[in-house]
Amino acid sequence: RTQKIEENTSPVSDDSPAPAPAPAPAPATQPVAEATVAQPVPDTAEDSGAPDSAAADITDVPLQPINVLHAIIAHKTKQSLSAVSLQSTIKGLVGGKSTLQNEIVGDLHKEFEGKVPDKVEEMPLQEAAGAVGVSGTNGVSLGKYTQSLVSRLFSTKMPGGFTVSSVRGLLKSSYGLGPRRQDAALLVALTMEPSDRLANEQAANSWVDSVAKAYAQSAGISFAKKSGSAASGGGLSTKLLISSAALDSLQKKQREHVMQQIEVLARYAGLDLRQSGRLADKHQAQMSNTQVKLDSVYRELGEELVDGVQSRFDIRRIRRFDSCWNWARQQAFEWIQSTVVSGKLVENAQLLHYLRNSSHPELVKMLAGMAAAFEAVTNPALEPALQLAKQIHSVCSDALKQPPVYVEFSKPTQPKTSILTNGSVSYSEIPRKDISSYADLVTGIRLQGELAIANPDATLPVLHIRSRQVVHRSGDDQWQFNPELSAIYFNSMYCAATTGLSYAGKTALVTGCGRDSIGTEIVRGLLSGGARVIATYYTHSLAAVRFFEQLYRENSARGSELVLVPFNQGSTSDIEQLVDYIYRDTGSKGLGWDLDFVFPFGAVTVIGSFATNLSSQSEFAQRVMLTNVLRLLGAIKTAKEQRKLSSRPSVVVVPLSPNHGVFGGEGLYGECKIGLETTFNRWISESWKGYLSIAGAVIGWTRGTALMSANNLIAQQIEEHGAHTFSTTEMAFSILGILHPSICNA
Repeated sequence: RTQKIEENTSPVSDDSPAPAPAPAPAPATQPVAEATVAQPVPDTAEDSGAPDSAAADITDVPLQPINVLHAIIAHKTKQSLSAVSLQSTIKGLVGGKSTLQNEIVGDLHKEFEGKVPDKVEEMPLQEAAGAVGVSGTNGVSLGKYTQSLVSRLFSTKMPGGFTVSSVRGLLKSSYGLGPRRQDAALLVALTMEPSDRLANEQAANSWVDSVAKAYAQSAGISFAKKSGSAASGGGLSTKLLISSAALDSLQKKQREHVMQQIEVLARYAGLDLRQSGRLADKHQAQMSNTQVKLDSVYRELGEELVDGVQSRFDIRRIRRFDSCWNWARQQAFEWIQSTVVSGKLVENAQLLHYLRNSSHPELVKMLAGMAAAFEAVTNPALEPALQLAKQIHSVCSDALKQPPVYVEFSKPTQPKTSILTNGSVSYSEIPRKDISSYADLVTGIRLQGELAIANPDATLPVLHIRSRQVVHRSGDDQWQFNPELSAIYFNSMYCAATTGLSYAGKTALVTGCGRDSIGTEIVRGLLSGGARVIATYYTHSLAAVRFFEQLYRENSARGSELVLVPFNQGSTSDIEQLVDYIYRDTGSKGLGWDLDFVFPFGAVTVIGSFATNLSSQSEFAQRVMLTNVLRLLGAIKTAKEQRKLSSRPSVVVVPLSPNHGVFGGEGLYGECKIGLETTFNRWISESWKGYLSIAGAVIGWTRGTALMSANNLIAQQIEEHGAHTFSTTEMAFSILGILHPSICNA
């Protein structure tokens, strides 16, 4: 096929009749198209709107922090860029809404990775942009926060197939914008988000055109069409061009002519060319209906809830750590080797206890060999290493006959808030005054308990056991201080601080194991006591896996095992898959375990969500901390019923709280904690006996967790007013004391 374009010729007519069907038709030859629609055009053609053809490239400029800051604040306050003055402050723009102000400051920290000055909300925007810790002449890139906003914009408001990359291509080809100017245009797009999903690509193109014009106006640029080579003797190009409209018309006529011939041939062959088209129309209608429903779900439930319930469980990403014997040999060798190098014996009670817990016949054999090697050499410098090898050998040999035990070697700490000379506020943890060990801490609590037993009017110790004296269905509070169980509890904690508690042969599930969490500290104690632990975490990454590998390496014991599972407690699917994986037999790629302890400690942080503005995040948090806790317990009960495991009830430590809306602005947190108290009644009404036992841990003010870290700065003042706050280690120590058999079987 050829296409010839010449000056002063007429377009080919397309009104010739189509060939009639014949017994053996031959394909018709496509007519040659000859046309000219050409006029000289100026070399440069300025256009205030979007160009009709490829646009001339515009010099790319770096994206500045002020562009990002301006767009974020306009987006959060739901205003146009022009309505947000660069001389105004965040505090002034939010109109006294402290919740919105805190959200904006938090979003800026996410975007600029913490490089945001203190009191940024009180600075003019121009000054705040200059104060962010971003250096260099290349400007900035879109950060994590703005990237997520752009992705969400295109996934929820653009038609299918209209992606960020396609818009970037459009901004380049039709408007001449380079990568960094495209970033700036996408920031403008965030402030011009459509109220509903755009119906088709044409509407999306129109929206992109309006965004490009808005960006051009704010950036002070104009779009220009690409020019041809200039004529030597004048201001007009001598090159003849054809308009895109005329070329499109010509190509359309040619396509119609070809289609007429194809349809004739199809009718002759008995083929239905519209069959696939009708099927495509049907699928398109179904997709449109599905998209309408999806948009409705997003509008009603909110993005945080819909996105938050997505599954994280992936059996391919499960990691198992069980090589305690190997790490113990390495630790013993390194300790002895460092003694050889230094020539000094340095006592380390915690490391010696770790080797005792991890004792293994191969380890004992290695230590005996090392001691024999040192004895064979008459070198006084090796005497400390010989003594150490013999000491470890003796301890590990005796430990082979004893179960591993959990002993808390760390020191109790208290909060300390300081104002430095430069005016910044510093928070730290310091040793508790007059309390040198956890044994001292428990001794003080025990004395308070004895006073409370002797005098019913005395103040109860901060840690104690309450039990239900008389069970009624009225729902009234009948929980009373139990002196007998409290005494067992105090003794259990004292053992954990001195001689140790063993969890050998026990299996536990702990959810919500993030860094600096109570759950992670519970995992540490259980592993040290010899338990097998399934620990769940939300975000799968190499850093997270290495963190838990190190946790196992430093705290494992003989018989302990750590199974690390990616898991979303807000996902019903994940709950079903997790419980199935635990109870399914090993032949079917499961663990084949039965749970002795369950700690459903997954949680979601919600700040600034009041009754007047309950967010989608609050509903997601309720699903994680209440609804799916009940689902998890139900799934465990069902799995045990199916396998007839009715004589080994799993002890479920339910995370309760004294905060029933006391703080305020925490969404549905208080409702979740009150709702979990119904598990004590459900144990009776839903026949959980034999399968589950419920122990409620009323968790006090715990410093450093994701839920409470924002309040660390005032924790010192809280304690000065007589309240007691806990570190995550101290809270985990208190919870692990509940696992004494006498308490679990009560």
